[in-house]
Amino acid sequence: MKKGPMSRWEHRYLGEDRFPATLSALEIEHFFTLDEGELASVRERRGPLNRLALALQVGFLKMTGRTLNSVELIPSGILDHLGRHLHCVPPRIASVRAFYRRRPRTLFEHHEAALRLLGRTVLTPHAGRGLVAYLRREAAVVFDHDDLMARARIWLVEHHYLLLRERDIRRQVIAARRHHEQALFKTIAAAVPAAERETWVSRLLAPVEGGEIGHVEWLGAVPSSKGAKGLEEQIEKVGFLKELAANRLVLPDLPLAGLEHFAKRLMSRKPAALARIKDPHRTIEVACFLRLTLLRVTDASLTLLDHRIAALWRDARERAAEARASRLRRFRQLLGDLAGLAGDETLEVAELRSRLRGLIAPFEPERAATQVDAVRQELGRKSQQLARLLKTARAAEFVIPADHRLAAALATLDSVAASSATTLPGGISQPFGPSWQGLINQPDRVAALGCFRAATVMALKRAVRNRSVSVDHSLSHRAPEDKLIPLKLWQRDRARFIRDLNLPDSAEKYLQRLEAGLAAGLAALAEAVEAGTVAIEGDELRVPRRKPQPKDPRVETARRVLGRAVGDAQLPEVLIEIDGLTRFSWVLLGRPARSEQELVTLYASLLGLGSDLSRAELVRMVPSVAADSLAQMVVRIEAEGRFRAANDAVLRFMRQHHIATLWGRGLFASADMMSLEATRYLWSARLDPRRRTYAVGIYAHVLDQWGILYDQPIVLNRRQAGAAIEGALRQRQVDQLKRVAVDTHGFTHFAMTLAKVVQFDLCPRLAGLKKRRLYLPKGLTVPEILRPIVAETVSRRAISRGWDGLLRLGASVKHGWYPATEALDRFGSAAAGDPVYEAGDALGKLLRTLYLCDYLSNPVFRTEILDLLNQGEAVHSLQRAIHNGMIPAKHGRTTEQLGAISGALTLLANIVMAWNTHRLQAAIDLAPGDHADDVLSRLAPIGHKHINMRGILTFDLTRYGSSLLRQTPQAAQDRSSSEKS
Repeated sequence: MKKGPMSRWEHRYLGEDRFPATLSALEIEHFFTLDEGELASVRERRGPLNRLALALQVGFLKMTGRTLNSVELIPSGILDHLGRHLHCVPPRIASVRAFYRRRPRTLFEHHEAALRLLGRTVLTPHAGRGLVAYLRREAAVVFDHDDLMARARIWLVEHHYLLLRERDIRRQVIAARRHHEQALFKTIAAAVPAAERETWVSRLLAPVEGGEIGHVEWLGAVPSSKGAKGLEEQIEKVGFLKELAANRLVLPDLPLAGLEHFAKRLMSRKPAALARIKDPHRTIEVACFLRLTLLRVTDASLTLLDHRIAALWRDARERAAEARASRLRRFRQLLGDLAGLAGDETLEVAELRSRLRGLIAPFEPERAATQVDAVRQELGRKSQQLARLLKTARAAEFVIPADHRLAAALATLDSVAASSATTLPGGISQPFGPSWQGLINQPDRVAALGCFRAATVMALKRAVRNRSVSVDHSLSHRAPEDKLIPLKLWQRDRARFIRDLNLPDSAEKYLQRLEAGLAAGLAALAEAVEAGTVAIEGDELRVPRRKPQPKDPRVETARRVLGRAVGDAQLPEVLIEIDGLTRFSWVLLGRPARSEQELVTLYASLLGLGSDLSRAELVRMVPSVAADSLAQMVVRIEAEGRFRAANDAVLRFMRQHHIATLWGRGLFASADMMSLEATRYLWSARLDPRRRTYAVGIYAHVLDQWGILYDQPIVLNRRQAGAAIEGALRQRQVDQLKRVAVDTHGFTHFAMTLAKVVQFDLCPRLAGLKKRRLYLPKGLTVPEILRPIVAETVSRRAISRGWDGLLRLGASVKHGWYPATEALDRFGSAAAGDPVYEAGDALGKLLRTLYLCDYLSNPVFRTEILDLLNQGEAVHSLQRAIHNGMIPAKHGRTTEQLGAISGALTLLANIVMAWNTHRLQAAIDLAPGDHADDVLSRLAPIGHKHINMRGILTFDLTRYGSSLLRQTPQAAQDRSSSEKS
C-alpha cells in the first residue's frame, strides 16, 4: 500500500540506523501509529510479541526509510505507544535482538512484510538512472554535501524505495558533483582561453605595485575612504579584474551560492598551496573567486558612488545654508534702509520709487528661487568635480535603456566634451523635467553646464537606486532577469520547480483556496467582535492589552532549586565542557587541536571576536596566550568561515535534551535585530536612531527551543524582511520552519508573499494595529460588523498577471540564485508598476488579512507570536552581556569580518544556553518527579549571572583534553601515566 509524499518535518530522521535520542510524543504517535490496513496485517501474526515486533519494524521504516537491525534498547515511549495501539502489554526493557532470539529468520520476514505494507522496493537499475539524473540536476543548485545526501534520501523515500547504504548514497552524490564540476570547467574554458587562465595564479599572487601585499589581499580590502579616492581605488580593482577576464566569466547555470561555495575554497587556502591544486578544481576555484570578487567590488563602487553624490549634495546644502545666513544679514540691512526711507519726509514720490527699486534690484534674482533651487545652484558650481565623478562612474559600464533620461543627458555631455566647450550650447533640450528648467536655461551658460552636470549626477543616483539602469558584472545592480533562474532552465524544469514550492501552476487555483480561508477567517473575527474580545470603534480596531500572567509559585521554586543545582561556573569551564560534548573546536579548526596551547588560543580568539574584549585585555586575562598567536588564530578562523557549522553542532546538542522538547516543537522561530556599537569609521556603520550612536546590526533567528538558528550582519535603517526570509531559508537545523515571527521592520506585503511562496509564514507584530485595514478583493461575503475596517482594493487580475513571474522569483530565492535580501530591495515601493511586484503586493495584502483574522480572533495564536518575539528579545539580553562594547576600526572592515563577529557572538551565546540546558537536564534527571512539565517549560536557559566572564581565565583541560586534542601515541601514553600517578 503506497503512501503519498512525506511532509518536510518527517524527513529529519531519514537515514538513521538507530532510534533518535529525542523522539517527542507527537513524533512517536505519527510514525508508530498504523493505519487500518497495516493494523489488520499486523494482527494476523500470532503472539503479542510477534505483532509488536512487526509494528516496530513498520514504524521504524516509516521514520528512517531503513529496516531496523539495531541492537540498542528500544525507547520505552515507543513500546508503551505500541502496546496501547495493539492492546497488549509491552516489555518494559527490550531490544530488537530480544524479539528475535528464538527465531532469527523472523527478523528478515518482518523486514519483507514491512516493505510490502509500505509499498517500498529495492532500487532497480532503471530507477537508479532516475536517481542519477535527479542528483545531477540538484548538484547544480545545492552545494552542501550533507544537504545533497539528504535530498537523495528524500527522493528514494518519496519514490517508495528502500534507502541505499550511506556509502552508496555518498558515491552517487560525489559522482553528481563531479559531473557538475566538469560541465562548469568546460563553460569556463570556453569563455577564457588556456593561455589567459595560466596567468591567473601568478598575477593574483604577485605583489601590488608600490605595496607589500598581494593582489588577493588587495582585492579583498575594503575601500580606504568614502571619498573620491576610495571610489577611484575600487574602479582600479574593477579594471584589474577585467584584465583577468572576470567580466567574461558569465556562468549562467551557477547561482550565487555556487560562486560563494567555490570561491570560499580559494580564500581559505594558503597562497603557496594555490599553485599545487590540479584542474579542474584550480580553474573552477580561481574563476569563481574572480567573478565573485568582480561582482562585490562593483557593488562597493556603486555604493561609494551613491555616498559620493550624497556628500556633494550635502556640501551644497551646507553652502546654501551659509548663503541664506548671509542673505539674512543683507535683509536686515535692507530693512534698515527701508526704515530710513520711510522716515525721510523730504523725498518726492518719484525719487522714493527710484531709490526703492535700487534697494530691491540686488534681491530680484532670488525672489523666485526656492531652497532646493539654491542647493542645486550650489551643486552646479562644482562643475569640474561633477565631470570627474561622471567620468569615473561611467567606467562601471552602465547598461542604460535607450529611452532613459540618462542616455540623452550623457549624449549631450559627450558632445560638449568632444567640442572642448566650457559652456552649454543654447537651445539644447534637457530631459530632466521642469524642476531643472530654469537653472539649465539661465543666461550664464558656464553655470548652466554645471547645473546640467548636477542634474545628470542626481538622475544617475536615482537610477542606480531604483535599478532602472544596471551593470552586468554586479550582484545588487544587475538586470533583474540576470538574477533569476535562467529562462531556458525555468522553461525546461518549470514543473519541477513549482512542485518543489508546493504551489499550483495557476493563480486561480491558489486564490480559490485562499479565499475559502479568508471567508472562514472573517467569520471567526466577526464572532470575536460580537463576543467583545476585539472591538471596532468607528473605523479603528481595539485589541485588549495582554494581561500579565499570574506568578506561579511552583516556577519560582523550581528556578531556585534548579539554580542551586546548576551552581556557579567560570567561562573557561563552560567552553571546555561544551567543547568536550560537541567538539566545536574541531569544526572551527577543521581538525582536532594539536596542542593545549593551540586549543586555549582558539578559545581566546573566539572570545576576542565574540565579545567586547580587546587583544590586549585578552592577553592580560589569559596569560598563557601570546598576542601574535592570538592575532594569527583570529585571522584563521575568520577566513575559514566555519562558525555556522560550529553553531549547528552546539545547537544540535542542546536540542537533544528532553527539556528542549518542552520549550517548543522546533518548527517556529523569531527573527529580530540587535545593534552593536561601532566606530563611525567602520564601512558598514550607520547611526542608530534609538541609541544615537554609530552601530552595525546583527540579525538573529531564535528557535522556539531557545537556540540561535542563524545569524547575519546587516546595515541599520533598512527593511529587515529580506534578512528574515534569507535566514529562515539558509538555516540547517530545521528541515522547514513553519512560522517566523518578526516586528514591523521585518514586514512588507511583498515579503509576506515571498515567504509564503518559499513555504513558511511570516508573522509580524504590527505597529499602529488600530489603523490597519483588512484588504480584500471585491465579491467576497464580508460580515457587516467588519465593514468599517475592510478595504476591497485587491485586484485578482494583478495576481494572475504576475503569478508566473512570482513563482520564478520564489524558486530563484529558494534555490540560491537570488538572495532574499536583494529581492526585497529590488521589489520595494520603487518597483511599483512591475507585474511581479503588483502581484506580490496584492497577494501579500490578502495574506496579511488572513493572518490578522487569526491574530485578532485567536488569543492563543496571538500569545504564541508575542511569546516568540519576547523569546528573541530575551536572547539579545544574553548577547549584550557577552558583547557590550564598541567594535573598533580594525575589526569588521569587510563583510567576512562582520560575519565572523556575528558568528562568534552567536556561538558564545549558544554555548552558554547549551551548558545551562545540559546542567538543568542533569539536575532534573536526579529527581525526575519533582517538577511538572508545564513548570519546566517556563524555565529559560539564558541565565548568565552565575557564569563569571571576566577576570583571569584559566583553562583546565584535565577532564576533556584527551578527547579534544590530537596526540601522538607517546604523548597519549605520557598523559595516561601522569593521570594514573
